[in-house]
Amino acid sequence: MGPNDVELVRVFTRRPKSPIADVTFEATGEIEVVLEAECGSTLLGGGGKYQAEIIVRDITANTNIPSKTTGPTKGSFMDANWPQEDQKFVYHVEPSALKGRGGHLCQVYAYLLVGLRNFDADFKVSELFLIEP
Repeated sequence: MGPNDVELVRVFTRRPKSPIADVTFEATGEIEVVLEAECGSTLLGGGGKYQAEIIVRDITANTNIPSKTTGPTKGSFMDANWPQEDQKFVYHVEPSALKGRGGHLCQVYAYLLVGLRNFDADFKVSELFLIEP
């Protein structure tokens, strides 16, 4: 990656606080979604604006699953939320959001916007994951 570039590296699902990705979850459990991003040194030092967001999609039901972020996902590079070249944003899916979704296939769509207008944008899609029946 160049010094003026920013990109999403990957988006993945895991069990809460687990260090590794997972693709099967209990309908009574919780899910964490991790969005990993990188920013080049020049762009980072310039303090440009960014915003990261996700959509958790239940493909089987053709609906979105609500999620909450565990911290701010927008600001300026070099702020407390993105202080270095690599950054992780963590989102949380509550057990109540999974109720009635047993046997459903799902996927996460993520995007990163950089700038104030005429945005530089990057997108990533997670592996499919299953809410166990």
